[in-house]
Amino acid sequence: MIHKSAVCVPIFFIDNEPYLILIRRSRKLRRHPGQISFPGGFIEKGESALQAAVREMQEEIGVKDNCFVVLGKLSCTVTVTSSVEITPFLVVINCGEFHLNKDEVEEIYFVSLELFKNTKCVKIVMPNGNVTCRYSLRELVVWGATARIINKSLSQIEQMLKEVKK
Repeated sequence: MIHKSAVCVPIFFIDNEPYLILIRRSRKLRRHPGQISFPGGFIEKGESALQAAVREMQEEIGVKDNCFVVLGKLSCTVTVTSSVEITPFLVVINCGEFHLNKDEVEEIYFVSLELFKNTKCVKIVMPNGNVTCRYSLRELVVWGATARIINKSLSQIEQMLKEVKK
């Protein structure tokens, strides 16, 4: 059975440049402890993917209701180890106040979209034969579903951001 989850792919502008917001999941968590990801989680009964993504973003990094705009849905992916289907949504955050839920999130990172455009997502073959990819950045390694969402969505993200700036 495939579990369904949703994530926000949050963008925050610093000096007019778009930065992706990533989190380090708490090492105490049962699923994917310590990994770099987007804020998100499982879709609960009775809620849409977007409602789940927004709820999780608010729970994990404390973004208030009036501090973000949802630009749209990005390409879905499935985790290669746990078969979780992830629906990502591009969100622009326009308030600079974040409150981390330390039970779920250890750190928050702001990574320039430009850095991802200029870094290759290197292919990785998992022990089970599934293929994913990895970005090796200066201080972070972003891999798996998060890296695939970024890799598959970079041009779509740029296009959606251009539409907003018009």
